[in-house]
Amino acid sequence: MRQNKLTWVRVIATDMLMLCFSMSISLQGQLFSSIKEAYGLSLSQGGLLLSMQSVGGALLAVVCILFISVLNKTRLMVACGLVLCVLLMLVGVLPPLILLFIMYAVLGFSGGAINTLRNSVMVDTVPQKAERYINFMHMLFSLGSVIAPVAAQAIFPSVGLSGVFLILGGFSLCWAVYAVFAFSRHMKTPLITGSFSVGPRFREAAAVLKTRGMSIVFVFSILMTTWQLSAIYYISTLFADITHSPMKGAFALSLLFLGMMIARLIYARFAEKYSKGRVLMLFNCLGLLAWTAVFFVPDITAKYIFVVISAMACGNNFPITFSAACRLVPHNTAAASGFVNLGYYIAIFVFIVGALGDSIGLHNALLLCGVALLLLLPLAYLLHRRMRTPLADASSHIDQKILP
Repeated sequence: MRQNKLTWVRVIATDMLMLCFSMSISLQGQLFSSIKEAYGLSLSQGGLLLSMQSVGGALLAVVCILFISVLNKTRLMVACGLVLCVLLMLVGVLPPLILLFIMYAVLGFSGGAINTLRNSVMVDTVPQKAERYINFMHMLFSLGSVIAPVAAQAIFPSVGLSGVFLILGGFSLCWAVYAVFAFSRHMKTPLITGSFSVGPRFREAAAVLKTRGMSIVFVFSILMTTWQLSAIYYISTLFADITHSPMKGAFALSLLFLGMMIARLIYARFAEKYSKGRVLMLFNCLGLLAWTAVFFVPDITAKYIFVVISAMACGNNFPITFSAACRLVPHNTAAASGFVNLGYYIAIFVFIVGALGDSIGLHNALLLCGVALLLLLPLAYLLHRRMRTPLADASSHIDQKILP
C-alpha cells in the first residue's frame, strides 16, 4: 500500500512538471506579440528567440542521447523543472535583449529536460501501463495550454506582462518544489553515476538510431513539430490580426490545445489496441484537410471549428511517437525519447515561419506548414510496417529491461 501511494505521488509530480512545461510554451505563444512589441522585433527577429530556445533544447537532447545511462535522469528532470519555472518568472521582467536570448537558450535546455525525460521517468514509474500514463500526461500538456492563454490574456490588462509571467511562473514553481519532495530519494543521489567515455556513448547512440523504425520516428518528429509549433506560436497572432482582438487570438490558441486535450483523453483508453502507424496516417490526413480549410473558409466561427478539428486529428502525434520510440528501443527509453526531442528542436532551429510571414504574410506562411502533415502520411505507413512485433512482446521486453 505504501509503495502504491509513493508511485501515485511520483506520477502526479511528473504530470505536474508536464503541466508547468505546457504553460511555459503556451505563455510564450500567447504573449509572443507583446514580447515582440516590447523589444521592437519583426516576426523573423522574434523567431530567433525560438531558435535560441532550440539551441538549448537540442543540446539537452544530445546530452540525453549520449550520456543518460550515466546520469540520474530523475534528478536532472526535477532540477531543470525548478530552473524552468524561475526563468519563466524572469522573462516578464523584460531583461536586456542579449540576456533574454541567453535566458531563452537556458529555457530550451531546462524545458528539453522535462520534454525528454518525463516519458522515460513515467515508464520507469508505471512500466505495466506506460502508453496509458504517457498519453494522459500529454493530455495534461494540452489542459495547461488551454487554460494559460485565456488566463494570461484576462489578467494582462490588470498586471501587465511582468505580472502574467510572475503569477503563472510562480504557480508552476510550487509544483516544481513538490516534485523535489516527491523524488526526494533520487535528489539525494549523485547526478553523475558513471563514466563520461565519449566513444562508447556515440556507438550506443548510433545503435539506437539504427534500430528498426527509429529513423522513421526521428524524421516524423521533425515534420510533426514543424506543423504543431507553427500553430502554437503563431495561431494567436493570426486570429488577433483577423479579428483585431487579442482575446479572440487567445481563444484560438486555447481551442487549438482544447482539441489536442480531447484527442489525447479519448485515445488514452485505446492507446495499446491499435497500430500506431495506422492511427497516425488516418488522423494526420484528416488534420491536413481541416488545417487547409482554416485558411479558405471565410467565416470566423468556421475557422475556429476547423482549428479544433485539426488539433483533435493531430493532437496525438507526440504521445504516439514517444511511445513508439520507447517500444522500439525498450532497453534505452531515455535515448529513444531523446531522438524524438532532437527532431523537435531541429525543427525549431530551422523554423522559417517568421521570415516567411514577413515576406508573404503570416496567413500564407501558416498554410504552407500543412505540407509537413502531407509528408507525414507515407512515414506513418512505413512505421506501421516496421512495428509488426506484438505490443505484448514489447511490453514484456520493457518490464525485463527497465524495472528499477
